[in-house]
Amino acid sequence: MHGRSACQAQRPRDDDETMKTLSLALLTLLSATTAYASEPPKQFGSDHDDPRTAYPSPVPEGMQACTVEVLHHGFNSFDPAKARIDAAEQCPGPWHKIVLRLDGAVKGRQYDRIGHFEVGGVTVFRTSSPEPSRDGIEWRVEKDVTAYAPLFAQPQDAEMHLGNVVNETYTGIFDVRLSLLFFRADDKHPAAQTADLILPLEKLHEDGADTVGDIVIPANSERLLAEVYATGSGGGCEEFWYYAVPLDGYWCHNPQGPYREVQVLLDGKVAGIAAPYPHIYTGGWSNPLLWYTIPAPRAFDIHPIRYDLTPFIGPLNDGKPHEVRLHVAGVPEGSEGWKLLPNLQVWRDAGVQRIKAKLLQAELGELKPDMRLDATIPSEQSLHFLGTRRFVARGEVRGSKGKVETTVERTLDADVHHTWGSLDDNDDRMVAEWRDHGVVSRKTGGEIESETVEQNFGFDGGIGQVALEGGSAGKPGEKSDASAKTDPKVRLTTDIRIYDDSDTVLVRRGQQTARRTRDRFAGSASYNHGVPREERNAVAHSRQEFLSRDDNDHCERHVLRTINGRFVEDASGCPAASTPPPQASR
Repeated sequence: MHGRSACQAQRPRDDDETMKTLSLALLTLLSATTAYASEPPKQFGSDHDDPRTAYPSPVPEGMQACTVEVLHHGFNSFDPAKARIDAAEQCPGPWHKIVLRLDGAVKGRQYDRIGHFEVGGVTVFRTSSPEPSRDGIEWRVEKDVTAYAPLFAQPQDAEMHLGNVVNETYTGIFDVRLSLLFFRADDKHPAAQTADLILPLEKLHEDGADTVGDIVIPANSERLLAEVYATGSGGGCEEFWYYAVPLDGYWCHNPQGPYREVQVLLDGKVAGIAAPYPHIYTGGWSNPLLWYTIPAPRAFDIHPIRYDLTPFIGPLNDGKPHEVRLHVAGVPEGSEGWKLLPNLQVWRDAGVQRIKAKLLQAELGELKPDMRLDATIPSEQSLHFLGTRRFVARGEVRGSKGKVETTVERTLDADVHHTWGSLDDNDDRMVAEWRDHGVVSRKTGGEIESETVEQNFGFDGGIGQVALEGGSAGKPGEKSDASAKTDPKVRLTTDIRIYDDSDTVLVRRGQQTARRTRDRFAGSASYNHGVPREERNAVAHSRQEFLSRDDNDHCERHVLRTINGRFVEDASGCPAASTPPPQASR
């Protein structure tokens, strides 16, 4: 999934200095550091270290795993790998935690590929692959899939999809082993609290750019949660949707600009909105060198978007099929490039046969865009986009717990500043930030419980070409790939800073708990474009830092750093409790 252009990520405004201070303070507080004796190479060779990320393993310490080996398959086509699993028979519950583990290997030449793993028709894992070296690489991804425990309580068909093309040019076959690790509950580790049912959509199909299916919910449903794995991919404009410009001639042209919004509609009416994450895959931004060893945040583990649909139980609770439509607002009519994989999670009231429920309010605010395009000077064009939208829904259910009123509020903000020259990759830069703020509150009698989730993510970076001696960066109006073919003496450079922050605050029975995560990536890569691999003189460096902390001072921190495909730092450790965690930008 190589793109002509690739935007770079913006850092948070008031968070950056705090993060710098925190990083310096942590230099003396590292609990574990891996030493690297040899100097890194002066430039990339034919091989590089296996890719990895700074995320902590979800495997619980001190617990014995019962492992179900699901599949082992070499992906060399678009055919899925199929399996039959009976986890409850092999690893009886109740379960405290369930972890999915993917171990992969590939060598030769191959693009990055995107795939997913589904159980009983429900996607539980979405991923993209690394790009290999000629000598071969291995990688591992682990994901906490405890929330899908109801799926594993009975025998299920399972499928792994990782479409691939193998021929004389693209030789890499993805050798994948996928397993599930079950950790049984005990006196010290209680059984996980999850939904009662996980349901796929029936008659799931694509309707233009939308994904549509039907759902029938149980009569005693008291809470509903939808998940959507939403990805723009395929190498076209919608893989890099944040680059969209309302200008004829630009490679990613869209009259609506770079605003995208993933909507859930029930029977034709909007029931939830969310900001999609700007995924960057390992071939993205015209420079796979940047991602060989440390992928961009979320590239290996693509997170689902979550929507609380509890206020809509009333209209759905009649035993009849209802249409669920997934729609990406901002996508031009007739365009493709988005994959939307949904599921519905259901909590049931065991004390009643039928819930009485009604929808009290559902209001989608007007999108308020401010888009300013300046294309008067071909070599100094720019677009500044600001957009905000608000949604609120309120409903009540009456069951064995009495009346419970649920209110869902969500506010989305986008701020994209894009500059480019006359060539797509000659001087293409972007500073972009997205904010997705959601609050779900439940009122039972005089007691109110709430969950607030604040997500901030973005990037600051660019792609540029510099003509080498005797070369040319291209002619005005040409795309970089075309100019590189006519004159290979061009050096392409990508630099980027990415942040991905989340703050969650829970209020229950008058007690407040909070958890915050900070994910930072920074890197730069440069190589001679359009020449054989041995003449690229490729260089790159990258760094990722992940930090997670809660109110109980449970903290995890991990830092990785690479130079020219080799890891030069692998450190972990947290600051003292008195050191405040960085705050997300507002």
